[in-house]
Amino acid sequence: MRKLLPALLSFMLFTLLLGSCGKHSYENSSILILADSLMQTYPDSALQLLEEISVPQKMGKANRAWYALLLTQARYKNYVPLKDDSLIRTAVDYYENGRSKERLAKSYFYWGCVYRGQEDIPSAIDCYLKSLRIMPQECDSVFWAMTYNHLGDCYNERSMEETARGMYRDAYAINLDVHDTLRAFHNLRGIGITFLLELQFDSAAYYYKRALEMALSLDYPVLSGIIYKDLSGVYSEQREYELAYAYISKAISGLSDIESLASAYSMKGDVLYNMNMKDSALYYWRLSKESPDIYTKTSNYYNIYRVNKELSDWENAVLYADSFIVCYDSIQAMNDRAEIDKLMDDHLLELHKYELSVEQKRTTNLLLVSFLFFVLGLIFLFMWRDRHRKNRYITLQKQLMDNRAETLSLNEQEICGEDKNNKLHELKEAKAGICISLFKSTEGYKRLDELQKAKPKERTKIIKNYRKLIIIDIKRTFVDVMEDLSGSCSSLTADDLLYCILILLHCPKEIVMDVMNVTSDAIKTRKSRIKNKMDKELFDDIFGD
Repeated sequence: MRKLLPALLSFMLFTLLLGSCGKHSYENSSILILADSLMQTYPDSALQLLEEISVPQKMGKANRAWYALLLTQARYKNYVPLKDDSLIRTAVDYYENGRSKERLAKSYFYWGCVYRGQEDIPSAIDCYLKSLRIMPQECDSVFWAMTYNHLGDCYNERSMEETARGMYRDAYAINLDVHDTLRAFHNLRGIGITFLLELQFDSAAYYYKRALEMALSLDYPVLSGIIYKDLSGVYSEQREYELAYAYISKAISGLSDIESLASAYSMKGDVLYNMNMKDSALYYWRLSKESPDIYTKTSNYYNIYRVNKELSDWENAVLYADSFIVCYDSIQAMNDRAEIDKLMDDHLLELHKYELSVEQKRTTNLLLVSFLFFVLGLIFLFMWRDRHRKNRYITLQKQLMDNRAETLSLNEQEICGEDKNNKLHELKEAKAGICISLFKSTEGYKRLDELQKAKPKERTKIIKNYRKLIIIDIKRTFVDVMEDLSGSCSSLTADDLLYCILILLHCPKEIVMDVMNVTSDAIKTRKSRIKNKMDKELFDDIFGD
């Protein structure tokens, strides 16, 4: 009756929700919310609710993803085998877009549980680790502890005992902090198992005894029986058979399920045999021979055969030898099938690898050809730009030569007048423009432009390396302009001419000071001196006053 109560309550709530909601989307959302609320306390009722949804494909994307996560979670909590990952992958695909980190972390956790059920331990570990990376800090501490504990189990199966131990300890610290004694018990037992696998029996016994204290405080006979059995195994390995006998006897009184009892009977038979109590050992091995575990059953048949042979009970020895051979053949057949399955899996894996390698080669060749075309395109573009730059440079040089020739021709003419002066003025302005264009193709211009874009501290560091190059390129490019300025005002010095060119290039005052390596006062003085030397019209043309 107590088991039916949660299901009845769930059914009543479910019926009420169906009667009160008009739209399917609202009904589905209500069912999912109800199933989520029942998940921790009544997972069987949550599973029943979720399985009663007839057409989950008609849900919206958000509800369908949540349904996939909750149904996988409910099946896991009800010990329903998780053999297919298509359901949980729906949740992972949806939540990977950043919609809910907590649900994505849980989706990866249960995907890991699916892989673990498929005995694909590396993939399970990968999913659990992803769950830990994604999980928000404010997420339920129980879920953190579960993930660490599952990782510990997986690492144990991969014979990575030290890593597993670290995971169990992380889980134990969380469970101890939230006073979850039951989960802390499993964590301590996991730590004990890692030491047992490393044959560190004293450490294993220490953690088993700590776990035993928790089991006794919970007053849970099954847990006590499990730990007593573990301790018996430890002391049996250390050949302390009296202690092993005492603990296995306590274990049997606490265990209830057939498989655990059969395993405990088998272990007690081993302990009694080592204590030279062969008749008692036979008794417990016979109790254990009906174990549902084929390996335990085979071991018991062999032990019974061996002891009967030692006792010269040939009839029973032959009988149990036959039973042992039958079970052993069954194990061999299972192993053969497993080996064949493994060979088939390996063949399919190699075939898949070959297909991937062919596809990878095709992709590599395509990328290589694309890269070659890209490089050729870059080379062509570089050559085209270089040719264009050279043609422009040649054109500017030709324009400068034409300008020189025309200026020379006008100067040789004996006629004087306003038209001639205007024409010469236009030629000088055009010459200055050509020289500026030519200067822009030099390294000196690039350095000058870099100086203008640099911050004051950076400019102070790099000006020493740039100053000489800038001045050389200015003097080489603006030779015609400088000659015209000298012809118009013969008293101008080389520094005066450089200053005039920098002004024509519209350089800020700070740049002029850096290039000429002078102070602000020196610039003011030089400008005033040039103004006194030069006619007003030419000064206005250069300085724009």
